[in-house]
Amino acid sequence: MAKADRAAIPARSSNSPIPSVAALFSSRRWLAVLIVLAIIFVIATVLLARYFPYSEKNVTKSIQETFPSTVKIDRYETVYFPHPGCKAEGVTFRSNSSSPGAPPVVTIQELTIQGSYADILVRPHHISRVILHNLRVQIPRLSKAGDFSGGYTASRTTIGELVANGTVLEIARANDKPSLRFDIHELSLGSVSAKDGMSYRVTMQNPEPPGEIRSTGHFGPFNAGNPGQTPMSGTYSFRRGDLGAFHGIAGLIDSEGKFLGPFVNVDVQGTTDIPDFEIVRSGHAARLGTRFHASVNGTNGDVTLNAVNASYLGTQISAKGNIAGKSGTPGKFTSLDFIVRDGRVQDILRFVVKDNRPPMSGVISFRAHVTIPPEGKPFLEEVALVGDFEIAGGHFEKPSRQESVNKLSETARGQKKAQQNEEEQDPADNVISHVQSQVVLRNGVATFPDLSFTVPGADARMHGTFNVLNQKIDFHGTVKMDARFSQSTSGIKSLFAKVLDPFFNKKQGSVVPMVMDGAYHDPHFGIDLNPIKK
Repeated sequence: MAKADRAAIPARSSNSPIPSVAALFSSRRWLAVLIVLAIIFVIATVLLARYFPYSEKNVTKSIQETFPSTVKIDRYETVYFPHPGCKAEGVTFRSNSSSPGAPPVVTIQELTIQGSYADILVRPHHISRVILHNLRVQIPRLSKAGDFSGGYTASRTTIGELVANGTVLEIARANDKPSLRFDIHELSLGSVSAKDGMSYRVTMQNPEPPGEIRSTGHFGPFNAGNPGQTPMSGTYSFRRGDLGAFHGIAGLIDSEGKFLGPFVNVDVQGTTDIPDFEIVRSGHAARLGTRFHASVNGTNGDVTLNAVNASYLGTQISAKGNIAGKSGTPGKFTSLDFIVRDGRVQDILRFVVKDNRPPMSGVISFRAHVTIPPEGKPFLEEVALVGDFEIAGGHFEKPSRQESVNKLSETARGQKKAQQNEEEQDPADNVISHVQSQVVLRNGVATFPDLSFTVPGADARMHGTFNVLNQKIDFHGTVKMDARFSQSTSGIKSLFAKVLDPFFNKKQGSVVPMVMDGAYHDPHFGIDLNPIKK
């Protein structure tokens, strides 16, 4: 074609529907990109389907490598959109060493795992969220601890959040006792990893004593070589624990505190408050509060009470000891040492007597070693005590009983009845008593090997028993008086008493064998006519 002809042909407008070479090239480039992406997508889909981290095969393998066990899944569903993950129903874990027919250690009604595609590319061992519906864990008796053999393998997987609301934990006990059942209403774990451990938040029902526990803190990282050295820390609160679950005592306990340390020796500091603490047999309820410092062995439940400072009414009590198991014996033995300095005897008596008004008031100091075996008997039948006490400035609250003590003091000093009537009696002039003794309490019976009771003019030395269950007393001993025996009576009785003076009188005063028996609230006093057999 000639140049003129070519020049005559008009140039294409930019609005021409026929693409330019550049436009055509650009379209083909994007088409190629789309084709490449499609190919990559297909390849990725194939690879994802084969090597998807949330496949049933991979998930089961990961569980079995971390917790050596036999894992069974009734129904499994792989989820790709909108988030990669899976859902598994009817999941059970059985120990590799468990006997045939034994129940599974762990059952999960539904397990949901949620991840993200970004994590698959950037953090392949990270899971965003795990949800466990109706998780149930059954721990066999400690004697079957071998069921858990096989070890634990630290996993590289980290979990952003694990939620297991509605979990049930059951711990089997010996002697055919019902399992301890912990109903966990809320359980949330955060940043779960073998390297850094996990934070947690839990709300659950405690079985013994029944009450609500709330706790937040951090657990781990788990020490597979020495589980007892796994660290833990946090705070707790325990609300309205019903002490009526234990035979012989009652009241609702509240407690709160903090803890820190390795699982085998967790340091715990806290307080308790029981507004209505009661020894059931005595029937008196009063506030009992404590501040305590303890160490807890999380591997076996043993507790060492390093220091307990308790307040009961107007009396301060210090204690220390332990609550621990013994080899070959089920249950926990309680062993405590108590000290009271300048307490109120009326407060202590409320533990053991039924009278609405404590029978005696005064200042008491005592030391005692208390043991409580896990026999399941009522408290006053089960508790054992060995100690000594001293009561200063004691006086009886019941007027008739205090009047008897006043008269004892007067007659022991040789005052005649006529002299007593001439003097105006003033309650403020009540005789002050001093009492001290050792005491041994076993099977509900308190034995006093050397009880001394002193009032002006008289000094009694006695031995005997007080049954705290039926309130019966049986004491024998002697009363040393400043006056002669015949001076302790008047009228015709003094004539007969003079016949006995040679037997009872000493160079200074007299020593009379005495017996005190009957019921605690109405005791009988008299001369012991056969003291040798006692």
